[in-house]
Parts: sequence; C-alpha cells; structure tokens
Amino acid sequence: MKNILITGGPTNEPIDEVMKITNMSTGSLSVSLGQLFFEAGYKVCLVLNNSVSTDKLPIDNNISVIRIETTEDMSGAIETKSRQEHFDAVIHAAAVGDYKADFSFLMEDMAAEIFRVKDTLESEKEILDIMLDPVCKIDDSSKISSYQANLTVKLGLTQKIIAKLREWFPGALLIGCKLLENVGEEELFQVAKALCKKNRMDYILANDLAKLRAGITARYPVSNEGYAGHKLDTAKDIFDFVNEKLG
Repeated sequence: MKNILITGGPTNEPIDEVMKITNMSTGSLSVSLGQLFFEAGYKVCLVLNNSVSTDKLPIDNNISVIRIETTEDMSGAIETKSRQEHFDAVIHAAAVGDYKADFSFLMEDMAAEIFRVKDTLESEKEILDIMLDPVCKIDDSSKISSYQANLTVKLGLTQKIIAKLREWFPGALLIGCKLLENVGEEELFQVAKALCKKNRMDYILANDLAKLRAGITARYPVSNEGYAGHKLDTAKDIFDFVNEKLG
C-alpha cells in the first residue's frame, strides 16, 4: 500500500490572544485529493489547519488527519510524521503564510522612544535597532485593547517548510505549489522551475491568482527542467498525474 502525505489550508499566526494573520485558503483541494488517493487504495495522512472541513472524509484507519494552527505547528507535524513512517509522496498544497507577527506597538510610543534618545543617535542603523527591539512593545499574551488608533504590528518571516521537505523525505515524490498573480505563462513557469531547483522538489504546480478569480483553475506542473506539458484543472487531474508518476 502506497503512503501519501498531503498538506492543506492556511496557517494562522497570532497577533494576540484573539487576532491572527491568515489567508483565504479553504483546504478543499487537499481534502478532495485525500479522498481520491484513499479511494484508490493509498494510505493517506492529511495535515490541515483547524479551519478546514473534513466532514465528507470517510472514517477509516487508512486515512488520518493532523490538525495544526501555525506554520511552526505544521512544520513540526510534518517532521514528526517523516520520522514515524515511510511516505511514497508528499503533496505540499497548504497556503503557508509568509509572515508572522513579531510584536505590536503604538506609533506614538515608538516616536517618543526614539525622540528621547535622538541626540545620541549617529546613524540610521541605530534608529532601526530601536525599531526592531523597542521597549514600547505591547503585551500580546492577552487581547490587545480595541481602542488603539495607532496600533502597529511588526511582521517577520515564517520558516519555509518547502525547503525542508527533501531532507525529511529523501526518497519521496515531492510536489509543491506556487501562486503568482497577473504574470505570463513563461514567467510563471520560470519562477516555478527556480523554486523546484532551489528546494529539490520533483514538481511545482504553478497557477495564477487572476485566473483563479476568473474561474480558471488550471495548475501547471513544472519540474527542474521546465513545464511538464500538462494542464491540471481538477483534483482528479492532479490525482491522475501523481498516481502515474508513482507507477
């Protein structure tokens, strides 16, 4: 029995106990893929955000769901599974957020903090150093007040899960996704090819947000040699493509 791991949905990064940074991904494609692979006799592990509905999935020992919230949660869950089981393929279809909240502050507090020491500052870097680690950070361990007109959130980069997949699954067929917007096919394919090479993936499924908004769901598989010549419009098309590659 072949074993496949599929990620899906958004990742959520907390700003405080209530607010979060997220995105519009529903995870429905990943759930549909999970069901298709299960029905074809695969053992399936889905790593999904807590918001993704799995009500239509069958209850069976050969299909499991791991729930995550943050990028760090997803990374940890995938790495743990890589140590527990052998996987023939990984489809990393989750819309992992690029940013997380490092800390919050009020603009007037930041201005006052810099103003107090302005006469001692000798370079822009010293100002930046204050802004990167200010005293005026707001405590985000509980809900931030709803009446802060100048609330500001300093964002930081999340870890790139795709960069770790080949290390965690050295022998697996690895498929990732790349979404761009308002680009020509040639640029879309070049970006996907570079991503494929950089992260030692087998294929990147590339698509365009502008086309998605227009109802065009086509995803184009790109390897480190370039566009593979297929147009995958549905979950079934993606399943057929992966199933064929696995033999």
